[in-house]
Amino acid sequence: MSADAMVCASSSPSVTHVPQAGLRDALRVRLEEAALNATAVQAQLLYDGWLVRFAPSAAKRARSVNVLGLSTRPLDERLAYCSSLYARHGLPLVLRLTSLGPDFGLDAELQARQFIHTGETRVMCMPLASADGDSPRGLRFETVDAARFAAVAGEMRAHSPAHVREHRQRLQGLALDVQPVLATDAAGRCVAAGLGVLDGDVLGLFDIVTHPDERRKGHADALLRHLLACGAAGGARHAYLQVEPENTAARALYDRHGFKDCYAYWYRVPAEHPVA
Repeated sequence: MSADAMVCASSSPSVTHVPQAGLRDALRVRLEEAALNATAVQAQLLYDGWLVRFAPSAAKRARSVNVLGLSTRPLDERLAYCSSLYARHGLPLVLRLTSLGPDFGLDAELQARQFIHTGETRVMCMPLASADGDSPRGLRFETVDAARFAAVAGEMRAHSPAHVREHRQRLQGLALDVQPVLATDAAGRCVAAGLGVLDGDVLGLFDIVTHPDERRKGHADALLRHLLACGAAGGARHAYLQVEPENTAARALYDRHGFKDCYAYWYRVPAEHPVA
């Protein structure tokens, strides 16, 4: 899943092979809306078409400027204002742009100001009918509370206590149907974790992670099937997830389940904060 990828060597996002990239059709816009709902944070504000978020999170999407609409103020004025807001929160300025627009000229304007392109992520989606959620023999799925899920997923990812705390608080604050699931083996060891977020007829999959000692054993595949089955039972008609293009193993898994590239997003950061 998307966890804020490494700096991309190219100066502009490689999204030309994303199907119909840049078209704001209803499904893509709905998925972007659902993803923002599923990653909502407590500290955020709207400013001239930008959704500005301030969570001290490991995930940049929770602490970045999300471009929602066209702006009326000069770009340098907006950047200066947002820079001052992030400085007040002790965070670097990060802007998140998508192939959906709507400000299609913004990326080039930021590049001209020496903002570095980083962290390209693909949003993959699939139509969701009935799904087979049967677990392999010896694997059990347990829906847990946000605190336990954040702690287990954070341990698997070697996240700091501060990032685990922020993750827990963010999940607890969501106004959606959230299903944090842990997968345990016959010995009672937690081998994988994953989160389903149901937003009307759209299911988002987040934080799918396998214990480092349990990889390549089919646990992520089984957990994915379980989450999809739960989403279908809850009325979801489409499922989506987010993954870095260079994560070929995860993309192959998602492709086998029917997920296809839908749109892309990436970040721009000032040159003085290349790994924000």
